[in-house]
Amino acid sequence: MRDTTQITYGDGIVSVELISESRSDIPAPTIRFGDYEQLLESCFTKKELEEILEGEHANLTFSFVMSDEPKEIAEYDTLSSAVSRASKNFGELSEGIALEANAVKRVDAGEELTIDNLAGNVELQIEIPLYLIRENREYYLMTDSLGACTLYEDYDTEADTLSVNTDTVGTSMLLYRDTYPGVPAAETASFGVKPQFVFGGIVIMLLVLWHYVTGARRQKLKEQR
Repeated sequence: MRDTTQITYGDGIVSVELISESRSDIPAPTIRFGDYEQLLESCFTKKELEEILEGEHANLTFSFVMSDEPKEIAEYDTLSSAVSRASKNFGELSEGIALEANAVKRVDAGEELTIDNLAGNVELQIEIPLYLIRENREYYLMTDSLGACTLYEDYDTEADTLSVNTDTVGTSMLLYRDTYPGVPAAETASFGVKPQFVFGGIVIMLLVLWHYVTGARRQKLKEQR
């Protein structure tokens, strides 16, 4: 999917191109930015913005490649370790999809430059694949930028969209956490029966059995007398 938006900035024009592709049969999600003027001011330097204001044309391209198997991406180990650490604070975070992202810019006929970090936060909106949408489910985005991982929380109330404020461009994983009404987040990390409870139940059962056996033996001894 390819979407191009023309933004007028002063006397200049910036063509913002968003490309999203998929490595599988699952369609790539629709990805967009909330405020395009804010995006321009976060991607271009002050000098570049002045050139655009004076009438230069510029191009800004963001490319996203989706994989529904996160283990296929090169940064998987780094992101997976970060997800494990974050799960200790947020509850169990499950892997959804991976998004390999890159961005480039060019002012007029100048050199094409890669963008790794933005000058300020921008609102990134990602359409959540239908097969990942569930009731009582929260969504997060873990982004790896040059080896440093950051977890972004979804602040959007829409169930089918993940919205985050980010200042990085890098490979990300869309994560989710299933919640249960009335249950604190820490307790949803493992909603099954915890091992310590199983052990405690076994001990209680053994104690009951011991009391039953010893009681029966005492009763039998009394009858024999």
